[in-house]
Amino acid sequence: MRITFRNDLATPPDLGNSFGPVCVGIGTPSNMHFHGLSVSPQGSSDNVFVHVQPGEQFEYEVRIPAAGRQGPGSFWYHPHAHGSVNGQILGGMSGALIIDGSEELLSILADMPERFLLLKHAKFADGRELVSINGQLNPLVEMTPGEMQFWRLANIGASNFYKIGIAGMPLYVVATDGHMLSRPRKTTELFLGPGERIDAIAIGPSAGIYQLKTIPFRNEAWRSEEPSIQLAVVSSTGPARGVTSVEEVVLEQRIRDSRWIDQVRGAPIAQRRTLRYSRTSDRKVFLINDQVTDEARTDQTVRLGDTEEWTILNMDQQYHSFHIHQTPFLVTHVGGTAWPDDSLRDTFSVPPATSEGPGMIKVVIPFTDPVIRGRFVYHCHAVDHEDKGMMGVIEVRD
Repeated sequence: MRITFRNDLATPPDLGNSFGPVCVGIGTPSNMHFHGLSVSPQGSSDNVFVHVQPGEQFEYEVRIPAAGRQGPGSFWYHPHAHGSVNGQILGGMSGALIIDGSEELLSILADMPERFLLLKHAKFADGRELVSINGQLNPLVEMTPGEMQFWRLANIGASNFYKIGIAGMPLYVVATDGHMLSRPRKTTELFLGPGERIDAIAIGPSAGIYQLKTIPFRNEAWRSEEPSIQLAVVSSTGPARGVTSVEEVVLEQRIRDSRWIDQVRGAPIAQRRTLRYSRTSDRKVFLINDQVTDEARTDQTVRLGDTEEWTILNMDQQYHSFHIHQTPFLVTHVGGTAWPDDSLRDTFSVPPATSEGPGMIKVVIPFTDPVIRGRFVYHCHAVDHEDKGMMGVIEVRD
């Protein structure tokens, strides 16, 4: 994948008529990150330490192996120049990146229409906020009863956490963050933190109108639940095809090939580490292990070939998330309870602290793919928190 990237962010943000700032101030640096790809973090590849200054140009060359750990799935791209990420993503700078071939793993997908539902939010200067799907407000999604569609849902916005659902219309999850489940999982609700993706089969319900909405939940302890927002309208029209029988066909699907998750689950743990998320009382500085990020400092050094267990503790009374570049991970515990996940992730939401103690997740991370050798980062993907310091640097060495 060869990309010529030119930074023309040399004008002040227009807060009068636009949904959000075009950049953070005059003449801000920028770059690209290819979120979720197991590719090299060095040189002109997925190297977030490259900062392209205004008026400059950079030639990216990202080699996606035909064999190895990088498989088909839903990924995305966005700027990652630390300190400027939040404003640039709010300004619209993100998009989906698909590695084709999911139908080779789950053949039922082969003949389905493919539909993208990419969530972004934008903020006005007066504090108002809009949530869009594919840049549209409350778009129409058309189906026929019993029709199967392959939906790729992704939160490619800056910092919002969403719980979403369609009353009367379940979805059948087949992949998370570009990694296939062993079998479709039926669900009526999805939780999508910033950066998270879910691929699912949608079955057209009985004829009627159905609303895709956010489901209220408390993200920050000091604020009330945010009201439900209607995101899209699903219109199901035409003759019925037997929704129940179609569901039976979907749920009997299986992936027979071996999956990376099975190797990760059975790998010996070489080392255990703990990350502690916290912030200052004025919410201007966000920290990992009591430090703000310094791109010149290496916070964790890992041996190539090792598999490690990391515990992320959230001392804050709001949701954060954990994202690491170059490699996925297996979530094993959430809030002290075992989490029986059936697929790998590259981003996962960390629940808030409560009166009973910090929020917590445990993840098992394979540092086994030779292509990821080098320096890269891990951070909270609510990128306003990342910009304010909640990021660390890791180096994978021989």
